[in-house]
Amino acid sequence: MQSSQRKRVVSSCIPCYTRKQKCNRQYPCNHCSRRRRPEQCAYNPSQATLPPSPPQAQKDHLHDDEIQTDDSQQETQAERRPSASSSVQDTINWGGLKEGREPTSLAEVFGYFENSKSNTIALVRKLGADDDATGHSSEPTPVPEETAIIAQRLFASMPNRSIFDFLVRYFIAEVSWMDQLIYPPWFLSHYQKWWEMERTSTAYGIEFAVLVLRICSYASQFLPSPTCTIDSIRGVPLVDIRKSCDGVADALTPICSRLDARGSLIRVQHVAFAGLRSLCQGRTNAHWEALSCAVRVAQRIGLHVDATSGFYSPNMDELEKEMRRRTFCNLYVWDSVLSKRLDQIPFLPDALNPDTMPRMHLVLGLDDVPQADAPDLFTERVLEAQLANFWRTHGSGNATEYDPIAAEERYEKFCSEFLPEIPPVFALYPDTCDKWDARLPTLPLQRQMFHMAILESLCHNFRPALFQEVNSIQQLPAYKQILLSSHKRALAVIALNLLEGVSALHLMMGGSHTRHASLIIPTFEAAVVLLCLCSDGNFSPKAETTLRRGSTTSMTKSSDPFGVGVTDVTKDECIQAVRSALGRLQTLADMNHMAEVGARTLTRLLGKIEKISDTTISEANTLMRLDTDPIVVTDPALQLSEAWNCLQTPDYAEVEFLAENTPTTDMSVFSWF
Repeated sequence: MQSSQRKRVVSSCIPCYTRKQKCNRQYPCNHCSRRRRPEQCAYNPSQATLPPSPPQAQKDHLHDDEIQTDDSQQETQAERRPSASSSVQDTINWGGLKEGREPTSLAEVFGYFENSKSNTIALVRKLGADDDATGHSSEPTPVPEETAIIAQRLFASMPNRSIFDFLVRYFIAEVSWMDQLIYPPWFLSHYQKWWEMERTSTAYGIEFAVLVLRICSYASQFLPSPTCTIDSIRGVPLVDIRKSCDGVADALTPICSRLDARGSLIRVQHVAFAGLRSLCQGRTNAHWEALSCAVRVAQRIGLHVDATSGFYSPNMDELEKEMRRRTFCNLYVWDSVLSKRLDQIPFLPDALNPDTMPRMHLVLGLDDVPQADAPDLFTERVLEAQLANFWRTHGSGNATEYDPIAAEERYEKFCSEFLPEIPPVFALYPDTCDKWDARLPTLPLQRQMFHMAILESLCHNFRPALFQEVNSIQQLPAYKQILLSSHKRALAVIALNLLEGVSALHLMMGGSHTRHASLIIPTFEAAVVLLCLCSDGNFSPKAETTLRRGSTTSMTKSSDPFGVGVTDVTKDECIQAVRSALGRLQTLADMNHMAEVGARTLTRLLGKIEKISDTTISEANTLMRLDTDPIVVTDPALQLSEAWNCLQTPDYAEVEFLAENTPTTDMSVFSWF
């Protein structure tokens, strides 16, 4: 009789298994935490399919039994889930929590920002008032007994720790690079201490629980993925995990607000994660509302001022101050992007205060090179904040009063002031990318996202040209009409490059389904821009290149990195790009409602554009020969010279006047591309 040997399942983390150390099988484990490398703690992906081990179930005092995998036990678990809903209702209806703690300090009653150096509370302090009487107490807020009971009941309805550990680990490895709202070592240090503390004894313990729940819910939005093809964790379906995390977090949030009306950095972060989850679900307005709430809390706790202010607690270390700066940097980026996209007034002021920008150089996963030489991955977020600050500072065009000269000047300043300041590793053509891309797997993706952000900002600069009426255009001077036509051609090239960038990023991310809005929104908006250009009767249906590729030998990558100056764009090419964009949205629509709605809209718009008759386009081209030149970009001399050669007849007196009175403004719209 042959005895069958059972293959041993490795349950230790990879670093402990490699070093042959006894691992406690938590995340982060005891040895990785002791080595101060919690972000390197990683487990075999197959652990997600394992049931929770008995020791773990016994250690977790929030659960009386394990999460089972057979059908009968899943039904028992399903019957237990409504207790979370009842806990939510109990929390909402709890009379002792409705009013909350009565405010006692001057800052709470009058609503003053207590860290201000210029409001009335600053004058009160100047007169010698005690800080305890004017501001919020820095001591941990105790939790009343009845509130602790409710919080304990809600904690009992959460998924067990093995599920939390898996989702947090997946978030750190696969998701956090997209938004970088938290710094992994900082968060994992708090995460481990949170599990070891009495979580219902302080407001911080309950607040951090909400942050963990929001992160796990957000991370689950990206599962299954090419690197983790699962639909359940430890036998619990992902759908049930999301519902449990969201339900408990929604119930704990009002408790946190009543315990601490002012808020904290943790609250800003978990509100922001709730907004990011809404964006993944296609609820952009909910994301905008969450951002509004996060900004209000950030202002109450002083994220918008210098963290080195003397009013801050002396117990706040430098890393905590850096986390505050990084969080505010993210808020500024989201506020700038969303306000521009939704045509809303930003929540934060236009000028970005340099004192609130991140200062520390923090490098992950590179122990064998000097820290000063390695790139900090958060640089991408800093660059996006600087990009948003540039366009806010220099203004932008609007749909009703578009000034081509002003748009051109903004573009010239962008090329001369912003682009040269980009670090080499994030440049359009980085010279040192090969050195770091292999060491930092997310660096190429972050670089691609930053390049897409640049293209989106340029789209917003020139897009108002599409809203100009024909009668208004005809009343413009001839040189402004030429410049406006150049800006429309600019939009075509920018939109095509943006779609190419989205396609490249999608392939880098595995080319499969994803809920991340960075692929969906740029795809839809760039496709709409191209369709608007194709609806113009003066758009060139076929290539009629007048500028040959060898005619401008002076163009280099530094002045024309995308080759726009020697490239013609036709309607057929734009339509093909829109079809490709539509195909991508239809692929992503299987898991994303935003992609589904965008694909449905593009299908209708594309059908209308394709019905336009080629005969109608040809007749329109003969009426306005000036706009029938192929979509090419040249320098001012070549552009005006070709317009003069094509239109040198008595009927074009304005063009003759333009040739004799060349405007002094540089019209080289694409000197950078």
